[in-house]
Amino acid sequence: MRISMQLKGGPRLLITDREGALYLEHARIHVEGRRIVYHISDDEYRREYNIPHVNLAVLFMGQGTSITQEAMRLLGEEGVYLAVTGTGGSPLHMGALTTYTATRHFREILPIYLDEKLSLLAAKAVMRDRAERMRKIGVALAGRHLALRDPTPLSKVCKNFEDRIETVSNIQELLGVEGTFSKNCYKFFAVTSGLEKAEAFRRQAGTRVSADALLKNPAQLINRLIDHGNYLAYGMAGSALWALGIPPHMSVFHGKTRAGGLVFDLADSFKDALVLPLAFAAARNRQDEEPEKVFRSRLIASFDDRKILAGAIGTVERMLASTLSPPEVAAGEGSRI
Repeated sequence: MRISMQLKGGPRLLITDREGALYLEHARIHVEGRRIVYHISDDEYRREYNIPHVNLAVLFMGQGTSITQEAMRLLGEEGVYLAVTGTGGSPLHMGALTTYTATRHFREILPIYLDEKLSLLAAKAVMRDRAERMRKIGVALAGRHLALRDPTPLSKVCKNFEDRIETVSNIQELLGVEGTFSKNCYKFFAVTSGLEKAEAFRRQAGTRVSADALLKNPAQLINRLIDHGNYLAYGMAGSALWALGIPPHMSVFHGKTRAGGLVFDLADSFKDALVLPLAFAAARNRQDEEPEKVFRSRLIASFDDRKILAGAIGTVERMLASTLSPPEVAAGEGSRI
C-alpha cells in the first residue's frame, strides 16, 4: 500500500517511502537556507546536524527541545508529523492542516464508526494483526535482545488469542479477551527476561519515580519504558491516520468518546510486539547507564527496520476490508503483514 499526498508545492515523497522517525532531546531546531537543522550545545562544543525532513515521516521532540516557526512551516510542507513528548512520553501530536489528503478513507471508516457490528469486525481485524505481529516481530526481537530459544509458549498465547477473537460477539467480550492476551504476554516476557525469578511483574501505567529508584527496581523501570514506548507507538499510529485523512477520534474499539481513540486502536496492532521485548530487555541488561535512551534508540530503529508506518496503513486497509462483502474484499483487500 502506497499512500500519496503529492500536489504541486506539496510533499515530494510518499509517506510510505520515508524513514520512520527521528527523536530529538535538548535541541534547538531552526532553518538555514532551505535546510532544517538542529544544534545541541554543551559546555565545550556546539554541534549541528541536518534533519532529512523530505525523507522523514515523524519527528519526536523530547525534553528541552525548541523549534522555530519557519522550521514548522517547512515540516508542514513536506507532511512531517510532529509528536511532542515529555518525561516518559506524552501524546501531543500535530499535523499541518494545509496538507492535502483524499477523503476516501474517511468516507469508508465513517459508517464503521457509527455501526457497532461493523466496529466489531474492524476491531477483530486489528487484533488479528496484533497476534500476527507478536508471533513474528515479538519473537524476533525477543530472540535478539532476550536470547529467546523456544518461542512455542508465546506462539501458543497468540494462537489462543486468535481462536478467542473469532468467538466474541461484542466489543466488551473482545476487551476481556484482549486483557487476557496482554497479561499472558507480560508473564511470558517477565519469565523470559528472568524478572519472575525475583518478583512477579505487574503492569502499572504512569510510574513516577526517580531515575535512581528505576535502576534499583527493574519492574518499575519496565513499566516506565512501556509507557514511553507506547507513546512513541501512538506517534507512529497518529502519523498513519493523518496521512490517510482519518480523524483520530473515530475509534472502533477504545470507546467512542475517548479523545484520539483510533490512534490507540491502531497502535494496538503493533506496539506490544515491539515495546514489550525491548522494555523487558532492560531487566536483563542492567549494565546500561541510561536504559531509557538505549530503549528509545532500539525502538525507533525497529520502527524503520520493521516498516511499521507502512504496516499500520496496511492494518487500516484490512479494517476497512473486514466490513465488506466477499466480492468487494476480493477486489480491494490490502496485502497481509
